[in-house]
Amino acid sequence: MRKSIKYPVPKSSVICAAAGILLYAGLMIWQGGKWMPVSSLQRPAHGDGELLYEVIVRELGEEGREIPVTIPVGERQYSDEEAEALYDAVFPELTERILGGNESLEAVRSDLDLVRVLEPYGLTVRWESENVERVDTFGTVVNSGVPEKGEPVWLKAALTDGVHTREYEIRVTVMPPVLNGDELFQEKIMEACRRLDSVQKTDNQLFLPEEVAGKKVSYYRERETDYTVIPVLGILLAFLWAARVKMNEQKVKKQREQLLLLDYSEIVSKFMVFISAGMTIRTAWERIAAGYEKTVQTGNRKARPAYEEMCHTISQLKSGMAEGRAYGEFGRRCGLQPYVKLAALLEQNRKTGSKNLKSALELEMVSAFEQRKNLAKKLGEEAGTKLLLPLFLMLGVVMIMIVVPAFLAIY
Repeated sequence: MRKSIKYPVPKSSVICAAAGILLYAGLMIWQGGKWMPVSSLQRPAHGDGELLYEVIVRELGEEGREIPVTIPVGERQYSDEEAEALYDAVFPELTERILGGNESLEAVRSDLDLVRVLEPYGLTVRWESENVERVDTFGTVVNSGVPEKGEPVWLKAALTDGVHTREYEIRVTVMPPVLNGDELFQEKIMEACRRLDSVQKTDNQLFLPEEVAGKKVSYYRERETDYTVIPVLGILLAFLWAARVKMNEQKVKKQREQLLLLDYSEIVSKFMVFISAGMTIRTAWERIAAGYEKTVQTGNRKARPAYEEMCHTISQLKSGMAEGRAYGEFGRRCGLQPYVKLAALLEQNRKTGSKNLKSALELEMVSAFEQRKNLAKKLGEEAGTKLLLPLFLMLGVVMIMIVVPAFLAIY
């Protein structure tokens, strides 16, 4: 069986707990329990507001009922003598507190701090201004256009504790702002414009002063039309143009590949005919290219990329290029797998002999015609898809022709 481990309790902890219990019991006995008898309630100081006291009212007599009551006690009010003495003492402090960031009331250049409540005394202050355009009741100072000697403004402060009220009049002198070189010149420009504005009130336009403080000046306004969109459009157009060129290149490349695939089966079949007739590969090549050039010259056929590459190959052979290399470059220029395969087939049979070339061409021709059939089917599907847009447009026109007269007939 596992034994439990016992930890000894320090004697100092027991002594502290016992001392606390004994002290609490002694205080309760000395004060007569939790509730002590009272005959008065302490009134809160002026400005502290109303205070609520929870008391138990015991009825004297045989029944001896106990009733809990919450008694509100209002804050203490100043006597007439106390209020007079307080106002005399508070006024100098008030004139100091309203200065804000100004050095004195005789040189006011920034906003005043017109306090509304004097916290330590429980007094409220109501302000009035004889010239709200210079100093309003919130202490905001407007000193633009003030003469150098300053402009006096009288403020009225009404102090009250809720019962007693005293009014004071405080004189402040609003001084012009301290301006640096640019700000001073700006103020002179504004003053000159104000003078001209008062003179030219009947004119359709305000003609600005040409000279301020002995200096010639000119004026500029921001353009109402913003032309910054033009370079943005130019950059966008450049990207679109590059994309258009790229798309055209891809379109031309796709059309060339389609023409190459369409002509492949025809070229293979011609090769098979000429090879079957006993011609060599080069002779058959020359006959096919010559026939194409004749039909193009007579206008019976448009230029086709596969035959053009064959004519280019004839030129290379006549210039002395090796026959195998010329066929290989023909396949690479065409860039499609069937032509690369045909070039490799011709090169291989040129080296080993053309006895197996006919059977190889027959197999290639079957594959080429199958590819051409699939390509023709694909092109037909694409043409049908392109026709959907005009069909939908025609459908929309028909719907408008049907629906509009119906609505007109109803309404």
